[in-house]
Amino acid sequence: MKTLVLAGRLILGAWMLANGINHFLLPLWSMPSGNEPLAIQLMDAFVHSGLFNVAMAIQLVTGALIFAGFLVPLALCVLMPVSTCALYWAFGALLALVVFALNGLLMLAYLGHYNGVLQRHAVTLGEVPGGRMVYEYVYVHPNGRTSRGEFVAPLVTLLAAFAFYAFLVTGRTAQWCMLVLLFPAIILLARRLHDMGRSAWLLVVPATLAVAAFAVRLGAVSPDAQGAAAVPLVALVACAGFVLWGCVGKGQAEANRFGAPTSI
Repeated sequence: MKTLVLAGRLILGAWMLANGINHFLLPLWSMPSGNEPLAIQLMDAFVHSGLFNVAMAIQLVTGALIFAGFLVPLALCVLMPVSTCALYWAFGALLALVVFALNGLLMLAYLGHYNGVLQRHAVTLGEVPGGRMVYEYVYVHPNGRTSRGEFVAPLVTLLAAFAFYAFLVTGRTAQWCMLVLLFPAIILLARRLHDMGRSAWLLVVPATLAVAAFAVRLGAVSPDAQGAAAVPLVALVACAGFVLWGCVGKGQAEANRFGAPTSI
């Protein structure tokens, strides 16, 4: 059984990794465009929207993880939606069926690693299981504190989400999604400022600049060419400054770090 799982993992990982390399780095073969008119239209829409780049990036990263044997259960779970979409788009194609089957069978082989995901009752919003703060808490509740050590992990997660939309999705859809991400970013920074003994009202400045920058990018306001370039740049510098401040600023007593009420 272990030999079969290893063989399946190496085949699927190498396959996805090769697809990603072929798309981004070294094009050796052309990607199929579909046989039916609707399938061709769908592929064109994926390409023009940038979603095809997202799918190929997922194949590249998860393929490398699966092939290397690192975070395999997570990589298989992330890859499954792409495998499912490929099967639906190329229904009847042998390669799409094999990828979907390998993905599903490997997830069954690693079923024990998904036990926590299958629990009926998940962690309640705001709980602190095992003495550790859950991400939902630091992204939603502003009236609390987040220490410098607990600030880094959710910050990296947010920055990765911003980078995903900025570099892989792009376009107006990405701009709107990044605008929505401002909310958890502001909450996270507000909690960090509380821990540093500062008022969260300071965030009015970078938040206003960021909203103005997105308004320019989305065409809601139309300044001159110089203003259109300056506003996003000023907003980026201001936001980066607050993020850096949160990373290096010293917090208050450790006893208050898990959600002690603080006025925003």
